[in-house]
Order: sequence, then C-alpha cells, then structure tokens
Amino acid sequence: MVIKNRPRIIDAVMRLFGEKKEEREIENMLSDVGLTKEETKEVIKEAKERYKDDLVDKETKLFEKKEPGNIEQKTIKFREVLPTRVSNFDKLITNGGLKRGDTILLSGGCGTGKTTFSMQSLYYGALNNEKGVYITLEESPEKMKENHLQNFGWDLEALEREGKLAIIKIDPLTIARAVEAMLTKERGGLYIDIKEFELPFKLNLPFKPDRVVIDSLSALSIAFMENEQAYRQYLRSLFESLESYNSVNIVLGETEQEPGIYSRSGIEEFLADGVVVFYNIKMHNVRQKALEILKLRSSNHEKRIVPYKITQNGVEIFIDEEMFSE
Repeated sequence: MVIKNRPRIIDAVMRLFGEKKEEREIENMLSDVGLTKEETKEVIKEAKERYKDDLVDKETKLFEKKEPGNIEQKTIKFREVLPTRVSNFDKLITNGGLKRGDTILLSGGCGTGKTTFSMQSLYYGALNNEKGVYITLEESPEKMKENHLQNFGWDLEALEREGKLAIIKIDPLTIARAVEAMLTKERGGLYIDIKEFELPFKLNLPFKPDRVVIDSLSALSIAFMENEQAYRQYLRSLFESLESYNSVNIVLGETEQEPGIYSRSGIEEFLADGVVVFYNIKMHNVRQKALEILKLRSSNHEKRIVPYKITQNGVEIFIDEEMFSE
C-alpha cells in the first residue's frame, strides 16, 4: 500500500509511542490527516515494530554488514544543516542548526517574539547569501518592513531588491475556500493531492528558498473554522510541500502565554519535525520570556528552559542563565 510521505508519518507515530500516547489517540490523529482505516492499521503496525526493535536512529549506522564476518564501512550523505543565525539558539542544538527538509513549529503566546525570531533568521541568513521567503497570513508586508526597520534596523526592502528575500501576503480565506471547494468536488475525498492544488507560496519566485516561514497557522485555522477536518487535511499537504523545497521551514502557531498545549488542533505538532515553545512566564508582577526546544527529531538538543529578551538587536538568548520561579 502506497502512503504519501510514509517515513514522516511513521517517524511521527514512533515519537507518539515514545510519549506513551494511547493507540486510539494515534489512530484518531492519522484519520485527521486523511489516512484510511487500512492505511492507519498498516502505519501503526510498522511503527510499533520499529519502535520495539531498537529505536536506533538510522542516520547513526555508519557500517553495513556485507556478509557474515565481513564489515565494510559505508559512506552516508547527511542532509545539510543550516544555522538559524538567531543569537545563541544554534548552541542549544548538537548539530548547530536545523536540517534542510525539516519543518519546525514555533509555538507561543501573542508578543513572545515568534515573528521576530523568524525574520531574524531570514535577515541574517540573507546577509550570508541564504535566500528566504516569508509568507504572512496576517500583517501586511509594508507594515512588517517598517516595524523591523524601526525596531531593529533591518532593511528588508533592500534585501528584496537584491533578490535574497521575498515577503508575500496571502489571504487565508482564499486558501480555505479553495480547499473546501476541492473537497466538495471530490465528494468528500480523504486526501488533497498536492499536485492538484496550488499551495500559497508556489509563486513565480526569483529564487529557490533556503528558508520558508509561514506566519501563522492560527490565522489559517480561523479561516477553516467551519471545517476543521479540511484544515487538518490541508496541513498535511502543506507540510509535505514544504519538505519538497529542501529548505529549513518555520511555521508559527499561537497558544496561551504559558502553554500546556502547543498547537490549536494537535495535528501541527504531530506533523512537525520539531517544536520550539516560547513562554511569557509571570514572576511576581512582571513577565519573563523563555524558550524551550520541546522536541527535535534531527538532532539532540538542550532540554532546559532558557531565558531570552527582545532588544534592539532582536531576540537575544542567554544560554548560561537559569529560570527561577521564586
């Protein structure tokens, strides 16, 4: 049975087994992203077998046994790692950055700096000849350019003229209506074929991006408010299409200021290769910002909650400081 993006889905299910999720809950998540009962059964069976066998990361296997008693070294080409270039964030990751093809969910409350973090990564990437695309589903490109220039001195318009950055505004309602129309046309089909649907960032860009940011999934989910199932199915197509760019992808999602749930539907964090949570923790009569790499499939990482501030330089992360509640 052929299942689109099978490795990502199986890896996600293995992570859920590791998190001690109930099998029924996993079945519901797979159904939400468009798998049939037969496909769900097949995926769970394979993920369960792999999880029980060894839980060994396949990328660490540098030797392959050719025949009994004969071991030959094998050269493996790993995906390229791009630094985020945001303050000390890359020092929190063993690999020193994020792998091409990965999609990372930045989750946190309003005003925690998710947009600043994302644009900071694109800005300093562009200064190092790494091209970026910022898809905004809320704020206008003009406002974004003005605010970032005034607050941090980042001349985004100059980078656009140089062909290193593109900021594109998309109406989330347009996406929702198109998806719902397609589902109606297919008479309730379970899966939206990427090839049949023009995803929002598939435009006539002057370059192939090294980084893509989507801001935000919350605006997208609101547009799908009357059809949550369509939203979940569209997310699966969106994540698969992002992976096809071989870029580092960042998607933003709104939560509570001190979240216990890291996405609106739960599907976002299920599909993502990593989740970074931005906290705005109340301490006495003030709030202190902190971030945590909740999970990252492609590398080991720091497990602590690390404080940060938003300054005139953007997001500044203090990896040697500790968070205290008293």
